[in-house]
Amino acid sequence: MYSIQGKLDLLHNEIKEMGGIIDLDWCGKLLYTYYEHFNDNHPRYRAGSLLAFWGLLLDWEDESGFPFCTGIEEHDCHHFDKYLQEFLTYSSNIKKQYPNIYLAIVESLSQLDERDGWENEFPNIPSGLFNTARKKLLQNGVEKPSDNVYENVFKEAEIPY
Repeated sequence: MYSIQGKLDLLHNEIKEMGGIIDLDWCGKLLYTYYEHFNDNHPRYRAGSLLAFWGLLLDWEDESGFPFCTGIEEHDCHHFDKYLQEFLTYSSNIKKQYPNIYLAIVESLSQLDERDGWENEFPNIPSGLFNTARKKLLQNGVEKPSDNVYENVFKEAEIPY
């Protein structure tokens, strides 16, 4: 088991090798509980863990993989409810500290909910969490990230793009 430092080093190297693409082995060598660091005192850990959450969402969004547990599988994967809950808990701070990462995550969450419906994908997660997320993050519409969202997100996460 790697530490957050080790996982983020691996994540950064993978992103560099892929030329800025974050369609990675999320349920293999990058499996980690990144959500535990959404409010970490270390800025690199906080930004890197949020970048990982966005990467997980993009993997689902572009349909290249589905890195989240639905509650039925017995294999290792990420827990969407824990990521979403921690993101909600610290969303105000995240929005202030990392506005581009915040916008990218919220945009992905919005698109995924609209396209797939969170309740459809995660029938074993109480819908109250989803209703809270919609109210807190999506109710007033979602601000569209700028055209250079990747560059800005990577800049906030301190990854050369």
